[in-house]
This record gives sequence, structure tokens and C-alpha cells, in this order.
Amino acid sequence: MKDNIEKLVREKLNDLRSLKNETPILGWFLNLTTLERIGNIFGLDKVTEILNDSALRNIVLESYQVIPKFLIDFISLFESDLSPKSILDPWTTKESFVFRNNYNSFGYCINEGDYKVLTEIFQINKSQIKLGENVKLLREEKRKFDFIVSFPPFGLRSNSFEKSTSKDFATDLLIESSLKLEQNGVLGFLMSAKFAFDKRIKSTLKSNGIYISGLFYLPEGSHRPIAAVNSCFVIASKLKSEKTFVSELSKDNNINKVIFENYKKNINGKTLQLGRLIDFDNFTSYKALENNEELTKLGKRTGNSAIKLADIGSIHTIKDINPENVEHKINSIYIPKVGNSKVVSSPKDFLIKPKNYLQITLDDKFSNSTYLSNYFNTHIGRLSIESCKVGTVIESLSVNSLLNCILFIPSINSQLEVIKVNQQIEKYSQELIELQDKLWKRPSSYQEVNKVISKFVKDKSIINWLDNLPFPLSSILWKYQATTDGKNKIEHLLHFFEAFSEFTALLMLSAFNQNKEFYKTECHRWIKDDPSHIDWIKKATFGGWNNLTANLSKATRTFLNDKEKTEILKSLFGNPTKEFFDFITNKGIFNILNEVREYRNKWKGHGGVSSEQENKNRVIILEQKLTELRQIIKDGFSDFRLISAGSSVLEDGVNICKVRELIGTRTPFNETEITSLIQLDIKKLYFITVGNNKPIELLPFIKYNQENKACYFYSSIESNDIRWISFHYEKNSEINETLDEKFVEVLNLLNKTNNK
Repeated sequence: MKDNIEKLVREKLNDLRSLKNETPILGWFLNLTTLERIGNIFGLDKVTEILNDSALRNIVLESYQVIPKFLIDFISLFESDLSPKSILDPWTTKESFVFRNNYNSFGYCINEGDYKVLTEIFQINKSQIKLGENVKLLREEKRKFDFIVSFPPFGLRSNSFEKSTSKDFATDLLIESSLKLEQNGVLGFLMSAKFAFDKRIKSTLKSNGIYISGLFYLPEGSHRPIAAVNSCFVIASKLKSEKTFVSELSKDNNINKVIFENYKKNINGKTLQLGRLIDFDNFTSYKALENNEELTKLGKRTGNSAIKLADIGSIHTIKDINPENVEHKINSIYIPKVGNSKVVSSPKDFLIKPKNYLQITLDDKFSNSTYLSNYFNTHIGRLSIESCKVGTVIESLSVNSLLNCILFIPSINSQLEVIKVNQQIEKYSQELIELQDKLWKRPSSYQEVNKVISKFVKDKSIINWLDNLPFPLSSILWKYQATTDGKNKIEHLLHFFEAFSEFTALLMLSAFNQNKEFYKTECHRWIKDDPSHIDWIKKATFGGWNNLTANLSKATRTFLNDKEKTEILKSLFGNPTKEFFDFITNKGIFNILNEVREYRNKWKGHGGVSSEQENKNRVIILEQKLTELRQIIKDGFSDFRLISAGSSVLEDGVNICKVRELIGTRTPFNETEITSLIQLDIKKLYFITVGNNKPIELLPFIKYNQENKACYFYSSIESNDIRWISFHYEKNSEINETLDEKFVEVLNLLNKTNNK
């Protein structure tokens, strides 16, 4: 239905663009949920009628609020469980819940347009809706209600309440509404995330005898494109609750049903998303809870006990703006209060103004500044800092919040041993740098330099690196590593670079494709109008994948730099490490891949049989490009797992799945067990971040054959067949399969016409 309505709206907009006196309002491009409901209830003819009536069209399409359908379905679970005799919405709009199912529903509507839509189009009885100033109408109401559900506006200051202590209209409306609630009644309000963070709001609720039993956070971007605010659906009542149930809702109603059951039973879910019981007074945000859970998991993996920063050091603020005036204390580190700058151990390394750092002077019985500054710049260290940040708009560290920072560090003796090993690494690094300087200053010394290097360098590092790469890539590099023939090395390296380009693009496409609306809205960033690239995917080339990879990488960089989209992006990728994002967004990748492509074309263009020396030279060139790529990737794949699903069991709302980790070159692959919020298909591949429970389905441009342990990359469409090629499996390096409708849908993801 939604697709049909979107098509109708697009056609109507195209017609209106040709009219001089008709200017399409912005809302037409933003929110079609009301039209979709009208279509579902009254049919497409009614939708057409509204689109042809300018007055009705403007009212229906004008939007200042997006309420996702999964939230409506979730609230329906409460309604079914409560079986309320009467429901009220003190802030009634055309998006309201109360008039969707229940005939004992009432509301106050301040907007004439919404009132007209509800009474004239949805034909709600006027005795159920009062038009006027909602707070005044609420105070005049004599009845009491079992269920009060509302979606008040976000961020509106309280002007309708004379003695507002919360300074937030939505909170004051919730409190005022509680006076019209039956003793055992329930309030369900959609609030901004600030609601659970603001101490003033918490104090106001407590003084009014209102208790919060549930906080159900909506996924990032749920109110886009109208609002970028983070929100939660709040369940409140007059009945005292010792603990508050917190979870994050899903677009999957089956997951939300499990969340609801856990809430009813007042139990912790199998995973954080399925619910946790917390102390509302000390709670700040779902994100902080998420960070703390991940931090605890990573901490257990270190084998070190948890310790608070307050137990090993003292924290001081810095007021000076000049680094030279900062009084440096021995064994101190400096943590930035805002942003993501590195933790440093000296003012000379400051990257931002001194006043934006906190100085931590460490007790040398417990920690060393060199060790701890490096620790805080690792993934687990950054997570410790993120867990302490507070705020809803701009998150920052305070002295009090940082005192509670949890660390997982070894004893001081072990720390010093780590520093000793690091000194050795730095020593060898410096020697290598000096040798490198000598080599380039005097190229004729290359034989002498090589002899020095060979005394203490045994290059097995690439084999160790392969063990952390996804199998579709590592299997190709293993073929390169295992052969001594120059021509074969060239072939395997070229295959690797092409496969890497396709694989990297596939990761980003698969992540974005999880959110269909986000994909459709943003895909113009990676699907271009250039006629020469139309349908390129039907005969994919190295250059085609390179262009797509570059466009996707640029889009990802853009999203990471956009405060409104950063958290959406992290969620789409399964909250990977910073190192993972660093490498897939690195501009240097495209340059390397494009250079390799140009070398390949140049070498092919020359034709003929290349000499042994020529092959040797080409290998050196490609190995240099591999080194450059490796320097970008680093350990970006360290917490990344490509998995193939086996059997699974549903237990307490989560799937306990046996999976194979398709990582490295060694087979049989490691088999392990994961908890997943989605059911996995044994015919598909997924990728997941260690510790996450939301595997991301990989788009089927890569196939894995369990029987012969072979990976196949999509190549092209030949007639009515899909051509697949394997870069490492020689017995059957090409296969063909009949093109079906499902794969056509996948190909259409890269066709701009199909994504408008």
C-alpha cells in the first residue's frame, strides 16, 4: 500500500510542478503515514480524492511529527493487556494512537487541520474530540481514564503552566494528565531522551507522586526526516515501582513482543535490548547503559579486575588557555572533556585548548601515566570515557562523572613490563626509520641496508595479518603467499585488490540496506546519474566497484561528521570499533585501488609474454600497494566476524545460534555460539561485531560453498544467468546460476530509478 501511495504522490507532485500558482509544501516529501492509513482504511480512490483537493491535500500532507508504525503496534500491546474502559489523548493530532482502535477514546485537539482530518476524513465522532486549548480542556475534564496516551511536541517550553518546575511542556502535560488518571491507570507518553536524564524532571515527578515503570527507547532516526531527536516511550503511573524497565524497541514486532513480556514479568531480558531493570534516579541514558554493558564484556576478556579512576588518581580542572602555563604534575594524564581527541601525558601534546582537558594525577602505586594514556586511546579505554559522558545535546565529561570511570588494567608491575616491551618496539622502529633514511639518501646502499634488516626481521607478519582477515580476502592472499612464481603472484594480488573493492562496497551497502527508508533517502550519495554507469552492475568491473566503494566511503564519512546521523550509522553497522570506521572511510583506499586498476590495464595493454624481470618488478609494485593498504586497514577487522549460520534454538526471545566464523585461512573454521535478535538463514552470510547481537545480512554478491570451502564473487549477468567466480578455488573457478526475482531486487538497489 505504501509503495502505491508514494507512486500516487510522486505523480501528483510532478503534475503540480507544471502549475505556476502551485508550490508543493515541504511536508509532501516527508511524511506519508496519514495517507497510508487512509489508504488502508478507505482505499486508494480516497487517497486520489484527497490529492486532487488542494485544501485537504495540504492538511493531510503537512506534518510536524513522525510516529513510526512499530511504536503504534507496541502501544497496542499495552491496550490489549490493560483492556481500558476509556482512553484519553490530551495532545490529539492526526498521528494520535487513541482513535485508531478504541471507541471509548477521547482527546483535545489544538490544531484545526488535525481536527478536520480526524472528524471529516477518519469520521471520528465530534463528541469524542474537543477543539481548543488542550491544557484548559484537560483541567476542565471531570472524568478519569484508565489509559492516557500522548505524543506531545519535543522540546517545547512550558508557557501553559503557571508554576512549571520542569520547564518542559511534555513533562508538565504528563503531570497534569496524571490528575485525570484512575488509581490503577497507566500513562504512556512519547518523550525526548532528555526526560530520563534531567534531574529537575526526575525531582518534579517524584514530588508529584509519579513513578516510571518503563522506558522504551526508539532506534536512532525513528522520527526522521522531520526530527532528529532521540526519544523514548515512557510508561508512568501512581503505583510505586522499585525498579524501572529499560529497553530499545525494534522495527521487528516479534522482538517488541518479547520486550513487552519481559516488562510485564519485571525481569531482565537475555540481551540489553530485551530489557534491563535499573534505578531510575541514577539512570542517564540508554546509550550509557549500552556502553557500560559492552565495557563489562570487554573487561572480562582482559582478565583484569575492574577499578575506578577515583581509586588510583585525583582529577583537576584546567582554567588556562595557554598550554605553556599549565602546571604539569609528575605521573599525570590529560583527558579531553568534549570531542574525541587523544588522551595525552603531557601538555605539549594538546590538540585542543587546555581548558577543555581534565588533568588526572595518578598514584604511582597503581598506575603509570605512559601506560594509562595509551590504554585510554584503545577501544576499551575510549569506551570507558564514553560511558562517563553526560548530556543530551553535547556530551561532556565532568569531574564527578570521570571519578566513576571504570578501568580494566593490570598491576603496576605488569604495566611497567608492557612499557618495557613497547620501548623495544620503539627502539626497533627508530632503527628502521634511520635505515629507511639512509636508503633514500643513498639508494646504492640497498644491499647493505637489506643485510642489516635481515638480521632481526623475519617477515611472518603477513601470515598473522591473514588470520584476522575475512576468508573471502585471506584465501586469495594465501594463494599469493604460497606461490613463488612471479606471474602467479601478480595474478593473485590483482584478484585480491578487485575482491577487496567488491567486499568493502558490499559491507557498506549491506549495512545501509538494513534501514530501507534511510537507504532510499540517502542512496543518491552512492548511485550517480552518470549515463555511463547505468546498469554497470550487470557487467561489474574493477573500475565499477572502485567507484562504488569511493562513493560509499565518502557517504559514510559524511554521516560520521553529521551529529544527526552518526548514531544511526553506528547502529546500522552493529556498533563497530573506531578502527573499522577509520579504514572503510579512508580516502587513500580508493587511490590505491585505482592505481592498481591502472597498472593492470597498462600491463594488459602491452600484451605479449612478460619477462622474469618484468614480473619481478610488477610484484614489487603490487606488494608496495598491499603494504599501503595494510597500513590503512591495520586491525580494523580485529573485532569483525563474517559468519555462516548453522542450527539455532529460540530461547527467551533470542536465537541461540551455532555459527562458523569465516575468518583467516585455516579450515575447518572456528565454530562458536552467538545470541541473535534475528533468525539466521543457513543459506546466507552475515557479519557481526564481537559482543553484538544484531548480525547484519550480507547482500548476496558473495557465495560460500560449505562443501568445498570455496568463496564466489558476483561477476556479471550473462543472458539470463548469474556468473560467479572464485579467486582461490581452482577446481571449479566459475559457476552459473539462473537469474531469479530475488537477485533482480538486489541488483535494483544500485539502480537509481528503482530507489526514487
